[in-house]
Parts: sequence; C-alpha cells; structure tokens
Amino acid sequence: MHTSLDDLSLVLGEISLFRGLPAGIVAEVARSAQVLSLTKSSRIYAAGERPRAFYHVMSGHLKAAVSSPEGDEKVIGILSPGQIFGVAELFGDASYVSSVETVTPVVLVAVGRDGVFRAMDKEPCVGRRMLGAVAERQSSIERDIAADCFQSGSAKVVDYLRCLAGCALDRSGSVVLELEIPKHVLAARLGFTPETLSRIFRELSDAGLIHVNGKQVTLNEKFSRLHGRQRAAERAAPGGQPAPKGGAWFERAVAGVPAASPATGFRWN
Repeated sequence: MHTSLDDLSLVLGEISLFRGLPAGIVAEVARSAQVLSLTKSSRIYAAGERPRAFYHVMSGHLKAAVSSPEGDEKVIGILSPGQIFGVAELFGDASYVSSVETVTPVVLVAVGRDGVFRAMDKEPCVGRRMLGAVAERQSSIERDIAADCFQSGSAKVVDYLRCLAGCALDRSGSVVLELEIPKHVLAARLGFTPETLSRIFRELSDAGLIHVNGKQVTLNEKFSRLHGRQRAAERAAPGGQPAPKGGAWFERAVAGVPAASPATGFRWN
C-alpha cells in the first residue's frame, strides 16, 4: 500500500514509541516505514529469517507461533490492534525463533531497522522508549509462564476476557465483547483444545458470569462485580507479598457448577 511520507509521519506520531517527538525525527523514521494491508493467513516473517523491521498493528489480529521439527505448532502470542512486535529482535544478531501470521485481514505499519537506529542516534529518548518496549515484552513473557504453571483453564479464559474488556469492566453493568480470533487459535494460545475452551465457556455461562451468542460474549454484571473484588484484593496485597492469584474470585464462582459436555459448547468457528 502506497502511503505518502506526510501520512506515514502522522501514523507514526500516534504510536507510543514516537508520540510527541520532534517532527524531523518522526519524518526520519517514516522514510523507512510502510503500511501493509494483508489478507488472512499472510506470513509476516518466518522462523530463521533475519529481522529487518518492527511492526505496529493498526487493525486485525495475528498469531506468533513456534514449530517443532515434526511440524507441531505452539501459539505463543496473539497480536491485536495497538500492539507492537519485533522490537527486541532488531537489537541482536539472531534470526527469528517464532513466525508471525495473520489470522484475520490486517493493516500494520512496518518500521525499518535503519530508520529506528538513525532516530536513536539523533534523539536519546527513542532508545529509552525502545528499551521500555523490550522490558514490557519481557514482563509479558514472564506473566505468561506464570499463568501456564499455576492457573487453571478457567482462570486463563477469565483473565483473557478481563484483558479484552479493559477499563470497560471498571464501570457498572455488562460488557459486550466481539471475539474476532478463531476459536482454535485462542485455544492453542491458552494451551488446550477447542473442545476444552467450549466447555469452559459453558461453565462460565452456567455460573451466570457470561452469555455467549456466536462470537459475541457478554460479561454479565456478576462478572463485573467479581472483577471489582479481584482488583480490590490485588490492590490490598501487602507490599512485597504476591497478590491473590488472578481469577481466584471467578474460580470460586464456578465451583460446584457441573462440567458441560464438550458437545454442548458454544458455537464459534
């Protein structure tokens, strides 16, 4: 997709890494950037390729995955609008370990390595922002590892829904979400089968926490109230002490609800 230098500068100026920087610095980065409009199942990069750019997702969703020599795939990340990826890889000599592919039609901005490095040479705060992005990604990886080690399947689903809802959950009432990611991709990311994901959604529905209609999921008022209790418990955790496990209030809410058969799970392709 052809985009003028001025338009690219405007787009980059809305990305947190470059917001508020001098116009000349943003224009320098824009010279190495391009907007990509991609269809579903398009490959951004593959494991083994050399990093040449980092990416900002404007619309759509992608998956990051690693594969075994036998061809088995493990989804390690789902990338959504507003997120960036590929920053850390720009600063090393190693090839990509994972691959990234679109799971819906996607529009993203690719920012070339040379433009980033030139901007860092001219404006020190660009480097600090890049380090901040790398640190945030590291923290995200550690949270994912902790969740895989200690959280149940239902807690993982609840935390995903809480993250998707964002600050809308802090207001009273129900929250309506549209699940744009294919069910099998989300299930793979959370570490279980599509049938298990369907069963967990049915259990949350039977507990009165959510209502599912196709790809539309409504987080009921009960969900919002439990979210508020969880947030209060996290804020009240003593200094230096771990906060209560994410999803703990929700685990108690679904305790005792009979497990649904996978065959009765919600319909979501």
